[in-house]
Amino acid sequence: MPIVQMERTAEATVCIIKRGDQEMDKLVRKIEVPLAKKAVSDAGLCIAGPKDLQKLAEIAMDAYEDYPLHNWFTNGRYDREASKRIMEVSLRTMEKDGVIYADSVQPNGFAAWLPLGFTGSKTIPFLTHGGLRLILHCGPQIIGKLLSYETYAMNLKKKYTKNVDWYLYNLSVSPKAQGKGIATKLLRPMLDFCDRENMVCYLETNKESNVSLYTHFGFRLEEQGIVPGSSVMHYAMTRTPGQKVLGATEGKGGLGDGPFSS
Repeated sequence: MPIVQMERTAEATVCIIKRGDQEMDKLVRKIEVPLAKKAVSDAGLCIAGPKDLQKLAEIAMDAYEDYPLHNWFTNGRYDREASKRIMEVSLRTMEKDGVIYADSVQPNGFAAWLPLGFTGSKTIPFLTHGGLRLILHCGPQIIGKLLSYETYAMNLKKKYTKNVDWYLYNLSVSPKAQGKGIATKLLRPMLDFCDRENMVCYLETNKESNVSLYTHFGFRLEEQGIVPGSSVMHYAMTRTPGQKVLGATEGKGGLGDGPFSS
């Protein structure tokens, strides 16, 4: 993908977003997203296309086995098919606007990032990219939980970054490939890119054990709480530019998960 050449700074990007004018989308999609994809590709990682998303969703399905948030979505028990559908519809909804990439052409893990200015996905793309099939599989009650969670999660993101951030929506590594440094391989190029761009990173996780993992990558825990209407813990984390990446050994389960697209 060709990179649009334009003289710009991170400070100028922030100013545009804070003004809330229509230049934001044009800037992000034509400048920041292609630059991020180039940084990832230059690091030897594989940008995912539409045909790759089902495979990535299957990796997430395995990685999120008994993940607290996904258990809550499906009434206290892990539903592999529901988890896969949740991830696939999320990835398809964000594919054009985000940066989704895998560790190799035969992927063992992947990361999905959304650019500055992201405030949540829209209902129509959710429905057209597989949301209706998800509802048919799980029943209509899942929509209320997904929307409730996204509202809670997006309010926290806005609180700590004003939505001027690169948002790590998901980081998943296949259980059979964990402990091999894949999380570091996936994260380091985007963290280096955000350092160069002087941009804050944001993520949330619902497993306490993941907090220490992300701390090794320079993230700081900003707030922890309970997802409304559930007993699921929620940990909001930010990373300011220039934090040292120590690397970490990924543990079992999905490493990072963003809110479901509403």
